[in-house]
Amino acid sequence: MMYSIGVDIGGSHITSGMFEHMNKQLMKNTIVTLPVDNGASKSEILSQWTEAIQRTMSISGVAHVEGIGLAVPGPFDYYNGICLIKGVQKFDSLYEVNIREELSSRLNLPGDKIRFINDAASFSIGEAKFGEASTFRRCVAITLGTGFGSCFLIDGQPIVNGPNVPEQGVLYDKYFDGHMADDLFSTRGLINSFNQLTGKKVDSVLDIYQMAKENTTAYEVFKDFGSELGKFLKPHLSLFNAEVLILGGNISKAFEYFGDKLQEQLPEIKITVSKLNENAALIGGVSLFEKGYYSELSTTLKLMN
Repeated sequence: MMYSIGVDIGGSHITSGMFEHMNKQLMKNTIVTLPVDNGASKSEILSQWTEAIQRTMSISGVAHVEGIGLAVPGPFDYYNGICLIKGVQKFDSLYEVNIREELSSRLNLPGDKIRFINDAASFSIGEAKFGEASTFRRCVAITLGTGFGSCFLIDGQPIVNGPNVPEQGVLYDKYFDGHMADDLFSTRGLINSFNQLTGKKVDSVLDIYQMAKENTTAYEVFKDFGSELGKFLKPHLSLFNAEVLILGGNISKAFEYFGDKLQEQLPEIKITVSKLNENAALIGGVSLFEKGYYSELSTTLKLMN
């Protein structure tokens, strides 16, 4: 039996889980999620990451793992394992730290057993292999949460350059109606829309979601979100000839309120919400240890940042 650990690094948490490759199963009982203080010191953050991974290993009882695949937000040197995040009020203490070397030492694993991939790409690979995109060739996956993540795939392989995709496959830095997409299609974008329309303050998208059943303004905020997101995505998805759009992230849980308006703008594309949720990123992470797949993906990882 071959086992690998998939890891999803979030802004405020880490999730890890053991994957058994022969039967292609994520071992649900081994999934561990721990909070992470992203403003802590290098030592503290890496200790929190290490603890989650070690707990997964302990629960699984697996003596030998093929490796650990980590889905990490960028900017990041994914091929060499070096964190390049700075100036965004998270993980500042990890800037230019070789995460591969640090985890190799802490987990007592050879460096080549620890691999990295962009978190949005990892989510999309998981969906392409085992989720809603598994029957489509040309897929775009987006994550709607604290930020706005995206990935373009053909036959399960992320595409980060070429004439029909934005550079690196990212959309968060593109502008729409004079605003950066990341400021519109994210948690803060929805909260800002609600606050501006009502003059009232809410702390989370969940607050707006819970109001939407009875509050007309909250309902309209989601409707506008779906319509504007569709208008923004349309030229990018059209150029790529996308067949399916997969949604992930916490905001996607409110799809019932914005999905119809999103679909109106994208009538030729199948739109679906991830059923794997965070598990998709874990599955994408362990795909880094599928030899045939990784040999193709490694070239992309050198370009991915």
